[in-house]
Amino acid sequence: MRWIAAALGILLCFLTYKATAHDIYHHWRKPDNPGVSCCNNNDCRPTRAFMGDDGLWRAWDGYKWLTVPREVVLPTDYGQDGRSHLCEMNGYVFCFSPGQVRG
Repeated sequence: MRWIAAALGILLCFLTYKATAHDIYHHWRKPDNPGVSCCNNNDCRPTRAFMGDDGLWRAWDGYKWLTVPREVVLPTDYGQDGRSHLCEMNGYVFCFSPGQVRG
């Protein structure tokens, strides 16, 4: 019985963390279509990113580098944590915010 209570406690912590982690995205809107949200609570997350020689951002989706279209780039550090953030699903980028440039 004790292990069931522990498992439920861990599950509750995980669910609370996931909801809190996505709170920063709830107000994000697509720059090219402000009436549409960037996030559905499953597609936004911090990411690694760099700007290519062509002036386009590349963001890591966990499997490959995605080229970020200019029209979906939000202001730098829009997540207010210094990191880059990517909202994408199946390789389609909804929104992207570059992090603070580190030297």
